[in-house]
Amino acid sequence: MKTADLGMQAPAGRGNGQATRAPAQKTASVAGRYLPAVIPVPLSLTTAFIVRDRGVLLIDTGNPRDGATILAAMRKTGIRPDDVSLILVTHGHPGHYGSADMLRELTGAPIAVHSADANVMRLGLTGLLFPGGIIPRLIGFATGRASAPGSGGVEPDIIVEGDADLAAFGVRGRVIPTPGHTPGSVSILIAGGTAIIGDLLSALLPGGRPRLPFRTGDPAAARKSLRALLAFGPERVYAAHGGPWSGSEIRRRFGYGW
Repeated sequence: MKTADLGMQAPAGRGNGQATRAPAQKTASVAGRYLPAVIPVPLSLTTAFIVRDRGVLLIDTGNPRDGATILAAMRKTGIRPDDVSLILVTHGHPGHYGSADMLRELTGAPIAVHSADANVMRLGLTGLLFPGGIIPRLIGFATGRASAPGSGGVEPDIIVEGDADLAAFGVRGRVIPTPGHTPGSVSILIAGGTAIIGDLLSALLPGGRPRLPFRTGDPAAARKSLRALLAFGPERVYAAHGGPWSGSEIRRRFGYGW
């Protein structure tokens, strides 16, 4: 398997070891008769997602102490660590990659991130965006939209450059760039009409309406990304903070002229 065939590439000096292996049909063949299963994993300050198909995709890893919660969720659903074929980070904020190194070591799966956020992830807390103004900042901490301190940098195995097909990792889906929250934010479209969008949208409170997060670096780019995402017609949209929402609910909320 060549990662370049997926619209991804391995950084120089990486990609020749266990971390870049393809899934080699590790999951039961019955997956072909069913849609991929999306399993939300609530963590201390965010939500990770497990996508179970022929392979297993882990989307985001939370803060450094959240790895044990993710492993417990895997055990509960009968997933072994070596079933994981890819760890995909939706964007370069520490609350989304804090346990990535630990889970890479336990699973042998490579870590992928978009090129525009790769250096920020390598640097750890450096470059972390905070809400402008004291009120949004306090709300961000109070509602779990801030990262725990002490997150170290993570070196990615695979760099996402554009749209990327996940078939080589045993998952019927694809990665699409959705910049705005950060320059390298991505969303994942899963077969069956599901989208997992990281922090492209969030809710102020559990069960709340979708909105742009306070920590959105480029709101105009985020709105453009949201329009592009909705053009795929997702039926169910999962975010790291809030949701899930239906695609029609998001359209009603934002309309077509924003």
